Amino acid sequence: MNKIKIYGYGVFILASFIFTGCEGFLGKAPDERLTINNLEKINQTLTSSYQNSRGYRFSHFCTDDVTLTEGVYESDPIITDLYSWSQNIQNQTHQDSPSEYWRTAYASIAAVNHALKAMENIKINEADKEKADAIKGEALVMRSYCHFMLVNLFSKHYNPQTASSDLGIPYVTEPENKLEVNYERGTVESTYKSAEDDLLEGIRLLEANSGSFKTNKYHFTFPTVYLYASRFYTFRNKDSKDIEQAINFAEKSIRAFGGIGVMRPWTDYETDNYGPIDVDQAEVGMVQNSYTWTSFNWVYQSTLDIANKQWSRNPLRFSDDRLNISYTRDGDIFVPAFYFIYDSTSGNEKTATDIFPIAEAVLNAAEGYARSKQPDQAIKYIGDLEKTVYSNFNLKQLTVDNLKTAWGTEDTEEALIKTILFERRIQFLFKGMRWFDIRRYQLEVEHLLTDGNTLKLSQVNPDRSFQIPNYAIAAGMQPNE
Repeated sequence: MNKIKIYGYGVFILASFIFTGCEGFLGKAPDERLTINNLEKINQTLTSSYQNSRGYRFSHFCTDDVTLTEGVYESDPIITDLYSWSQNIQNQTHQDSPSEYWRTAYASIAAVNHALKAMENIKINEADKEKADAIKGEALVMRSYCHFMLVNLFSKHYNPQTASSDLGIPYVTEPENKLEVNYERGTVESTYKSAEDDLLEGIRLLEANSGSFKTNKYHFTFPTVYLYASRFYTFRNKDSKDIEQAINFAEKSIRAFGGIGVMRPWTDYETDNYGPIDVDQAEVGMVQNSYTWTSFNWVYQSTLDIANKQWSRNPLRFSDDRLNISYTRDGDIFVPAFYFIYDSTSGNEKTATDIFPIAEAVLNAAEGYARSKQPDQAIKYIGDLEKTVYSNFNLKQLTVDNLKTAWGTEDTEEALIKTILFERRIQFLFKGMRWFDIRRYQLEVEHLLTDGNTLKLSQVNPDRSFQIPNYAIAAGMQPNE
């Protein structure tokens, strides 16, 4: 195990930072965190963990969905660094940098740990026990999720043959209240195991105390808890049990959403009135504020031609309504992956991203059935999604033979997986999720530079992982090779 000492900040900024940005919400100065002495304050502390967290859409610049040929990125070096898969990103304080994700994720973990520790130190009345257990369950799920996303960004993808030796990330379970702390980076295997333990215990507590688990879509809910569990087992994919779990939780998530029928036809987004919409729509899972809307406008502008070429090779040759993925409203570009919300504090509209859409549950189920040699079930779920995005959809055209022909393979599983990845690529455009599929399946990516040269991901960054932040390395943490 790789042990380090943290001076000032290593894994995350000191405990005094934990509630930075949450002071107004808690009504307390950061150093007064020890006054968290009742369930209401504990729940508020847990809420701060969501406020700390940032999205991972910066990874979109690393994918095969972007190009620099339009020359629109030169003014922002971090985009160029991400595009070239640099292991030394210059601007590590940028709000949409990998290092900032590391910092805010560990700040979220710190808030969760303070909430859990406070719960151990207060007397809980019998009347409040169910509520307390529900809060604890949500906290454990949140702690699991933050570590899971960190290991999937900063470590190698889970490989059953090497996971026990591949460097993971520190799995932090105690609140940081000392200036100097020893951490173990651990392995990918140990990180996943700890995340799984937290996740399953969290689910157990939430299901046992479901009457007190009442949150909004800025928090985990039952549909998104189950969807996260499905994502966890889909990504790990260690054995047949993982595949079974991925399917099981995907289907539980779909049921918790209200069934596949809540999925809106893609064209509905085109007719929505511009404004604060859709947050309460049944198909929306968990909403997370977005920070780089302008940057992603640029991405859209530069990838339109590529996107059209991708869609033009639609293996099913249906009329894909997502070809009109951008709708112009009052001069703004609107992408259905985003939802406009009303910020009651500022009085302004803000953009947000649904980071756990029901469509992911549908495709996770399809992928699980494809991997477990149940093609009919896989096709059923693919069809459930495609009927919401294709005009004149005809399920009879969605056959294994047609998919084999489209993808030029005789292997049923390969044809199904390629179809699923194709659908995920389009469905989750701009959300940052494509990067994880590239990692999972070791997909090749080529980026054309403005000087005409081409970079290959397999040559520049074969592990498909981000380097841990410079400040963590400076504190003594072993960097990725």
